[in-house]
Amino acid sequence: MKTPVILTFVLLCNSAFAAGIERSKPNLPHNQAMYSWASDIVDITERHGQFRRIGTPGDAEVRAYIVSQLEQWGFDSVEQQSYDTKVRHYESWSLSVNGQTIPSYFMRGAGYTNKAGVTGKLNYVGESIDPQANYAGQIVVFDIRGQSVPGAAAGQLGEFVHDPEGTLASGSFGGKGGAIPRNFPVSYYQAAEQGAVAMIGIFKDYDTGTNKFYSDPSAMVQTKIPGLFLGKQDGQALIEQINKAEGSIDAQVAITGRVKRSKSANIVATLKGQKKETVIVNTHHDAGWSGAVQDASGVAAVMGLAKYFAKVPSNFRQKTLVFVFDGSHYDWNYPMGANIFAQQNPKVMDNTVLAIGIEHIAKKFKVVDGAYVDTGEVEPRILFAPPNKFLFDLTKRAVVNNNLTDVIIPKPGIITMFGETQSYFLQGYPSFSLISGPEYLFLADDTKDKIAVEEFEKVVGTFIDIIDGVMYKPAKWLQRIDKLGN
Repeated sequence: MKTPVILTFVLLCNSAFAAGIERSKPNLPHNQAMYSWASDIVDITERHGQFRRIGTPGDAEVRAYIVSQLEQWGFDSVEQQSYDTKVRHYESWSLSVNGQTIPSYFMRGAGYTNKAGVTGKLNYVGESIDPQANYAGQIVVFDIRGQSVPGAAAGQLGEFVHDPEGTLASGSFGGKGGAIPRNFPVSYYQAAEQGAVAMIGIFKDYDTGTNKFYSDPSAMVQTKIPGLFLGKQDGQALIEQINKAEGSIDAQVAITGRVKRSKSANIVATLKGQKKETVIVNTHHDAGWSGAVQDASGVAAVMGLAKYFAKVPSNFRQKTLVFVFDGSHYDWNYPMGANIFAQQNPKVMDNTVLAIGIEHIAKKFKVVDGAYVDTGEVEPRILFAPPNKFLFDLTKRAVVNNNLTDVIIPKPGIITMFGETQSYFLQGYPSFSLISGPEYLFLADDTKDKIAVEEFEKVVGTFIDIIDGVMYKPAKWLQRIDKLGN
């Protein structure tokens, strides 16, 4: 029996596409090029005493650098969309016990004092607050405990796990201490409500002894009372001093600063497509410290995608691509930059069919004898994906094809989605977010050596495949929800 001509043609086409015959594509920016952009951002940041915190000179200079790079690549439009913002600037802080100063760092968001500070009796309460206690006139000393998730839990959390070498399963998400404490900042509010005049938090699980923690809203506080952080060893010494004392010990906490108005901006770079349907690709540019992983690495990855798609002929861009580098990620109105972008660009949002967020291209480190040691592995990451079978299958193929290892696509709803695209996800837009949480994420230890340089091409290649995969698909295919409850 002869095979019909039409069937033969279809089989040949399928065979050809399976073999990888397709239109030619631009070269992907290489790892070192993307790392150089991240490195430049860190170098600029470290020239400024306030790093690139919201509305600071470092914030402005980094934005100018990103814009200068994008303008070289042939975009239809590159602009800074500015907005007013209110920031708290801490000028000085100290903890004095029996006339001796103990190294400390301010809790971001904590209340100011006058120059003399506040005085109170130290009360060490461990790692929980007694809801019946009266802390009036006291300075509460509290153990802040970390939270990391065993890698072995990936199978229970993930709808899909790519861990071919078993490094994710044998490790943990977030090292020992994790990026976000498990018993703070709620304890801060409890201490304030029960009359404490100040709070001292000891990082029990950061074995390096650091106290330099500057968090986004996941672990910052809204202003109630003054608060300071101590490193593990300094904190333990203070606890021993309290326990050995025959009577109570008075301490003095002083924090000075001011609230000021400033400006930040979102950088918006647009590549027009043949259709108005729009894919947003975003990350954030601000950071509390040098911010190498968080989030110069994410900026560099999105820049890599931007440069790649700027080289794609416009007739192959059926959807408009809008690359957004958000400011004010660290604002209380999280993620403020993304929220403001939506407010300032209603027409873009009306046409948006997909949002993609990329953050944290991170190495996995462990602490040995108080120092960070590179494990040679990538920090485990979470890739949030829409509950859509077409997008889920497309994403799995992209992850495997680009060898994006140590990654899970979580089951819908099992983990709260976070990252810059959280704003769009909550508004009902199909959204991706690639993110990780190494324990150094909000610490001054987030320096260039923490960037997983060899992962840039894998990350960018994965999202090129995803964007290519949706470029010719109708919006309804992307907006369908058909995986909830699986």
